[in-house]
Amino acid sequence: MIIKRISIENFGKIRNKTMEFSPGMNILYGENESGKTTAHTFVKSMLYGIQRQRGRAARKDAYTLYLPWDNPAVYGGTLWFESGGKNFRIRRNFYKENQSEEFLCEDDRELLDIEAGDLEAVLGGVSETVYENTVSVAQLKSSTGTELVREVQNYMASYQGAGDSSVDLGRTMQRLKMERKGYQVQADRLRRENEQEKEKIASNMEYIRRELEGLKEQDAGIRESEKKLHAGDEGSGGQIFEERIYRLRQKRKMWCLTGVLAWAAAIAGAAALWYLFHGFSWFCLLPLSAALAVSVAAFLANSRLKDEIERWQRQKKRWQGKQEKLQWSREKLRESEREKTTALANLSAEYQEAEDNACHPLAEELEIESLNLAMSTITSLSGNIHRQVGGSLRKRTSQILSEITGGKYADVLMDSELHMTVNTEGRVIPLEQLSRGTVEQIYFSLRMAAGELLCGGEKFPVILDEVFGMYDEDRLAAVLEWLSKEKRQVIICSCRRREMEIMEKHGITFQKVMM
Repeated sequence: MIIKRISIENFGKIRNKTMEFSPGMNILYGENESGKTTAHTFVKSMLYGIQRQRGRAARKDAYTLYLPWDNPAVYGGTLWFESGGKNFRIRRNFYKENQSEEFLCEDDRELLDIEAGDLEAVLGGVSETVYENTVSVAQLKSSTGTELVREVQNYMASYQGAGDSSVDLGRTMQRLKMERKGYQVQADRLRRENEQEKEKIASNMEYIRRELEGLKEQDAGIRESEKKLHAGDEGSGGQIFEERIYRLRQKRKMWCLTGVLAWAAAIAGAAALWYLFHGFSWFCLLPLSAALAVSVAAFLANSRLKDEIERWQRQKKRWQGKQEKLQWSREKLRESEREKTTALANLSAEYQEAEDNACHPLAEELEIESLNLAMSTITSLSGNIHRQVGGSLRKRTSQILSEITGGKYADVLMDSELHMTVNTEGRVIPLEQLSRGTVEQIYFSLRMAAGELLCGGEKFPVILDEVFGMYDEDRLAAVLEWLSKEKRQVIICSCRRREMEIMEKHGITFQKVMM
């Protein structure tokens, strides 16, 4: 990719400024505060747009920082570049009330669609994060950020064979962890609910068992009452009442018969005396008086026997009432016992089911096992990928560092998070123990190596904004010679003549572009 020309209509402090660049080395020269950083940001904004922030963050975002004071409705410009052997033109207006964009392939005269991803395809899928952390180095930002680590991991995922640069191992692992946490929360909740259900069922079972024990005690009480009811003279049940009532009734009949016989005998005796005395005699009254006395005795006996019969009938009725009540109580007791026994059996089945659920893995736990397996697989693959791709990145970084340091530092070590140390013949040296200039060279080497790795076959222009402040002349000359040897477009923004003097001294061809 080669940036041919930029035309800034109104962006930050720059208005109506056009700059043309050569395919090789370019020096964008200007005094301090002349707008070099603004031009640097303009190129990135034309390629990737400007992301507006919200809330308080919007006060210091790029959109607000570079919004023109004069005529903000015209906020943008045009960029011409070559990529893949074709010439393209991008025109943008970033003003929020009048936002517009135009992407044209000048060779085919085809108007392309940025929103549909045409620009992203032309740029080879290189994201803004990759761009900012590799080939585009802003002022005071020569070191790399954590974003580069993620982008390298993304590339590693694609390198493994997915063929999709949108794969993000870090985010994938984070998503899997979040899903696992969600399933774990659900599994814990279900386990707690199952334990609570078991406790509830066990409590109900214990309550029913106590009720059954109470029913047994009530049954024993009923048996004792029945035993007492059938004890003594009443032990034979209702038959004793019938027998006694029958005997009393027989006695009543006997007394009635006695009274009748007494009167019959008295009449017969009176008649006999009448005949004997040939008429009425006081002796005739004697049989009748005796019959009357017997009748009175029979009447009194009958009355007494009637009361006795009624008393025994009342006792029989009371005994039968007690018997029926005990029988009804026993039937109700048996019915309640059957119901509670059935309820206890059902609760026992539910408790056994809850215990079975506790023994068998939940669907959520199976999902957790699957997620753990996936995470373990990704971790294993990440290790293999890091050894392959990370090894290539480390090797290329070491090679670039060796070239720009004249072989003084030729072996860079780095972990999966791109934490680096330098391996020398005597020991491993952490970056904190190296000079700032050497650290800048190491980060520069990493950026260039990562750019080759992440930007694919299309070489992006290297845009450096005042990044050589800590370089001495030898370091700077080595870096400039390496950049010119790479046969790629380089745009160096500088307020010093030092870079131009060194390139002239070492015979490096460059184009000077004035701000």
